Formats: sequence, structure tokens, C-alpha cells
Amino acid sequence: MPKISLASRFLITLVVSAVLPLLLYGWFSLRSMREQIDEQVVRVFLPQLAADHAQKIDAQLQRTDQACAIVREIARRALDSAAEMAAFEEQVELVPDLLDNYLDLLLLADPDGKVVYWQDGQRLDPSAHGRRAALIPASVEDTEWFQRAQRERGVQFLPWGRSPYLHRGLEYRSMDPGSHHLGLAVDVPRPSGPPGVLFALLRWSEVQLVLDQARDVLASRANLPSAQVLLAGRSGTVLAHTDRAMYGLPLEPPELEQQVAQAHASGRGAFRSADGTAWRVGFAPCGLEGARDFVVAVVVPEAELFAASDAFEQVLLVAILVTLAVLVFWSLIASRAIVAPVRALVAATRRVASGDLAVSVPARGGPELGELAGAFNQMASELLQGREKLVALKREEAWAEMARQVAHEVKNPLQPMRMAAQLLQRARVDNDPRAEAIADRLARTVLEQTQALDRIAGDFRAFAGVAPAQRTPVRLDDWLHELRDQCAGLFVGKPLELQFVAGAGDAQVALDSNTMARVFVNLVQNALEAAPAGVAVALRSRVDGDRAVVEVADDGPGVPDAARQHLFEPYFTTKSSGTGLGLAICRRLVEAHGGTIRLVRSQAGETVFALELPVVAAG
Repeated sequence: MPKISLASRFLITLVVSAVLPLLLYGWFSLRSMREQIDEQVVRVFLPQLAADHAQKIDAQLQRTDQACAIVREIARRALDSAAEMAAFEEQVELVPDLLDNYLDLLLLADPDGKVVYWQDGQRLDPSAHGRRAALIPASVEDTEWFQRAQRERGVQFLPWGRSPYLHRGLEYRSMDPGSHHLGLAVDVPRPSGPPGVLFALLRWSEVQLVLDQARDVLASRANLPSAQVLLAGRSGTVLAHTDRAMYGLPLEPPELEQQVAQAHASGRGAFRSADGTAWRVGFAPCGLEGARDFVVAVVVPEAELFAASDAFEQVLLVAILVTLAVLVFWSLIASRAIVAPVRALVAATRRVASGDLAVSVPARGGPELGELAGAFNQMASELLQGREKLVALKREEAWAEMARQVAHEVKNPLQPMRMAAQLLQRARVDNDPRAEAIADRLARTVLEQTQALDRIAGDFRAFAGVAPAQRTPVRLDDWLHELRDQCAGLFVGKPLELQFVAGAGDAQVALDSNTMARVFVNLVQNALEAAPAGVAVALRSRVDGDRAVVEVADDGPGVPDAARQHLFEPYFTTKSSGTGLGLAICRRLVEAHGGTIRLVRSQAGETVFALELPVVAAG
């Protein structure tokens, strides 16, 4: 069983003695307070909100009916003569907001049902006035509302919906509030004979505006973004909704429809939607004291409605957690004051082990730990000085090795030139008739050996060189095909069979053609020198993910096992001559192109080198 530190025990004691009682007290207090807050919100807030907006809708309908009553009084005289009708048209225009905010259609029919006046609302699309004019009949004598208004007198309320006097295709379910209306028909008495009838379509967009404003208040001020406000009939049909897609649909779920049908006074309810979300709802009836029997409902998800009490609960929990964090913080400070010097020493030791010797620890924690820190700092300083000396020594050894290799390689070409020069000098002193032939041989020797010196200088320069000066995107298979032809011309007359198997398709790589060609020429040259009697070399290309792979395979004797791990090291060679930089230079050139080179396998009759280069996108 693991041991518990003193700091951990102290921390556990503080939690059990201080935090646990606070947590229990807060929990029980919160449950009681939350129930009271939630009940107050559901019992008062939602029904009152629904009642307030029901009153606004009632007021809107009341103003509309009053405006129609004024028009009815004006129309009493209009049916008696054409002159009075002209005056009627002028007087109707003076009724405040009548055809602007209240009505979308006003129609007057004489006692015989003939339409003697009609006017559409000013907020309707003026470009569609001609289409609406075609929908207005010449006579409404056969309509049910006209006959009922003449028979029963008084205001006759028409059901909510789309009117054939403003819209075609009444079977289409529109989700535009402007496509729906409440109609009314009222008789226009005459001194003698049957009355005329005044017909009006109330502008339903004004009712929708009340619901939208209620929704905005709930979202912006009450922080209830998912709240919904709707107006429904007793039949359960949605007559107006903040979600336009609900227009004309039955209320869902059935629990909500049933509660709307029974909402004869302001009240509240609850239901669950099809996805399991719990909702609370407040009801209020409206419709001019029952003349139009509607219900306003404010529907809010419980999660948002009770967010305030949830937030209070979270605040209490956060307060407990903060208290716990403070206790933990102070206990950690107390324990850290004791163990911090030791941890700093351990961390510094790990840095030294990873190679960072420029590290020191502060001398703190009392005389004992301070003395230990001082000894550690001295040790790290001495190690750093030793490493710097070792690096300098290795650098000097590297330069000495480079100088030795250069001297050794330069000495080999100089020896035959010196011998040829001495022979020519002796022949001229002795008046040897072969002096001219010896001079020619000396010239050839000097030319051959200076070429050898140039190759040696080129190897050392390439080994110490930089990345290729310029890389150009090329299609790999095309470039390898050209390279094969160049190598064939370069090794003409040599026992070499060179093949190329294209498999990279359209893959492109970015390379310096001259420097990368040197890599392949070096590999082919090595294969030929390893098998002077004749060798077959194959170049094979392919694509592996985002890398292009080129394999250089030969059927030579293979690389000795002891030499494989040193192939790419500088100055290593299995030949009797040469700088030993060939494969080292190849590796540097390939890595400068962002690639790699490696020996895949080697045995008698098969040696395979693989070069991998990054594929670039076609430009």
C-alpha cells in the first residue's frame, strides 16, 4: 500500500472538517429555496406574461372593430346616392390607420349584394393590386356572410384563414402572417328597405407583431432564447406563432392541445415534447370577451426557465469548490516550502543527465540543502568546462584528420609526376635521344595526375559543400530516363548493362539535376568497380505515399557485412584508392534535397540502394 505524505493527510483533514459540513448545509438549503423560486416563476410569471399579451391583442382587435364601426356610420348615407358615395370614399381615407395598420381589405355592398366600393390595404404589395382587383366579385349576394349580416344584423365575425378576395389557391398552407386574416361583416342600416353590408379583413400581421415583440422581450430581457409565443383556437389549430412553420398546424403534443382547449382563464401547464424536453406553459384567453375564442400561450423549456435557480446552485457549488481550492492551495504552499529545494535539485539533475550542463540551483532550504546545492553547481560547472574542452579537442582532431587525408590523397598523384620529371632531367643531362619521348610521357603524366588532383579537390569540396543552389520540379520518370542515357554515354566501352524500369507515373520531385545526377553516377561507378568483369544495373522508380522511391540494384558481388554499417561515413572505403567520400557525399546531397539514402539489402548477385525524395505538387 503506498504511503500517504504528511501534506496529503493535512489536506484530507481540512476537507473533511471544513468543506463537507458546508457542502451538506448548502445542498439542503438550496433544494428548499429552489422549489420556492421555481413555483413562483411558474405560478406567476408565465400566466401574467400570457395575460399581458392577450390584452394587447384584444386592444388591437378592439381598435380595429371601432374603426369599422366609424366606417359603418359613414356608409349609412353612401348607399343612398352616387354623390354620397363619392363623399364616402373621401371620408374613409380620413379614418386614422384604417387601411394602413388595421385592414387589408374594406368592401361595401348595397342591399342587393352589388359591390359599390372596395379598397385594399396600403401595406399590401402595390404591384399586385391588379391581381387583387380581379378577385373582387361584382356581387356578393350569394355569400353566406352577406346573407347572415342582412338577416341577423350586428357584427358577424368570420373565421380565421386565407380570404378568396385576396388570394388564389386557398388549399395552399401559407406560413406568411400577411396571407391570413380575421374577417367581419356588419350591416349598414338604411332609412327604408334592407341594409347594405360592410365587409372588412383585419390585418393579421399586426397580431403576429404582438407575438414577435413578446418573443423578443423573452429572448433579450428574460434570457429565454428558446421561448415560444403562440395564439391558438379552441380547436387546437395554431393561428399565429413565433415559429412561422407552425401556421395552420394542430398543436403538438396532445397534452398541449388539451390544455389550450380547457384554458378558460389565465393559468399554467406542463408537457414534454417528442424529443423528451420538458416545457412549462402559461395561458390566457383573448378575443374581445369571447366573440373570438382564442388562447395566448407562452411556452418555455424548463432548462431555461429555471436557469436562475440552476445558476444559484452552481454559484454555491463554485463557492464550495473555491473554498476547497484555497485549502488545497495553502496546503500545497506549505508542503512546497519544504520539498521545493529538493525538487529543484532533482530537476537540475535530470537536465544534466539530458546534456544541459549550463544549469544551477539556488542555495536555499537551510544550510544543509544550501551546501548540497553549492556542491551540485560546482559539479555542473566542471562538467561543462570538460565538455567544452572535449568538443574543442574533437574539432582539432577532425581538422587534423582532414589535413592528413588531403596530404595523403595529394601525395599519390605527385609521386609519378616527380619520378617522370627526374627521368626527363637525367635524360637531358646525358643527352639521351629519348628525351623528347620522355617529355611527352611527362606531359601526359602531369595531365592525368592533375585530373586526379581535381577529382580529389572536388570530393572534398562536395563533402564540405552546401545544399544545391537551385531545385526545379521535374517528372521523375522522365528525368531518370534521360539520366540512363547520360550514364550509358558516360560509361561507353565499359562492361555495363544499364536498365530503367519506370513506375512513378506522373510524380514530380524538386531537384538540382547536376548534383542529383552525381549521386546516381557514383552508385553506378561503385557497382562497376566492384565487378570489373561486367555488371548489370537497374534503376526502378515507384511512389510510396508522399515519397518517391528510386532503387539502384546491381548483380555484383555485394557489400561485405563488416562494411555495411560504415558505408556512408567519411573516409571509409573498401577500395585501395580514393578519398572514401563518395557515399558520404551522396548522402549529403540527397539529404539536402529533403530525402534519404540507404542500403536496402546486399548479397552475392544483388545489391539494392534506395533513395527517397519528397513528392511535390504539380505546378
